Amino acid sequence: MVDAEKIRRAIHLMYPIALVYYWLPPDAYIGVGKEYLVAAVLVVIFVIEAIRLVTKFKMPLIREYECSRIGAYALGSLGIGIALVFFPLPVAAVAVCGMAWIDPLCHSTKEGGGYPVVPIIAYFDLAAFFFLSANYQPFNAIFYGAVGAVVAIASEAPKIKMIDDDFIMTVVPLFVLGGLSFYLGGLLP
Repeated sequence: MVDAEKIRRAIHLMYPIALVYYWLPPDAYIGVGKEYLVAAVLVVIFVIEAIRLVTKFKMPLIREYECSRIGAYALGSLGIGIALVFFPLPVAAVAVCGMAWIDPLCHSTKEGGGYPVVPIIAYFDLAAFFFLSANYQPFNAIFYGAVGAVVAIASEAPKIKMIDDDFIMTVVPLFVLGGLSFYLGGLLP
């Protein structure tokens, strides 16, 4: 028997594969700008979602509460697309990997204990690692990592009926870190 929850979790953990985008050449090896490739993938996903919602088709892996709203996979993909096209790699990597890897940890620790401390520490560690790997000064890496961790876990907590936390947990840290970047003169290494 197939365990849908385990399959959803496995897919969730693989979302960071999208970060390959940053290593593609500007023409994505196909002669069009790589941002258009992201847009095309999102159009396909949302056409599938529109068809699913209109026809009330029960897609495998869609949870019951998603049957009458846009699915988590589509909203998560939209958040990833925004990250890829509009944000630099270190910030996008933190947001995408944070959503992909720390969101399941949030759910586990809500059930088993340790929430929100364990996810905040894990997100901070992940963010600081990415920022340090991108040659950010240690203070900047720690500061942006701490802000990203608190904002991401705080944004994951509320349940908004029509918007999945995969989207929220990606875009809120993106825009907060992007806003800080603008205000402070850039997410400088």
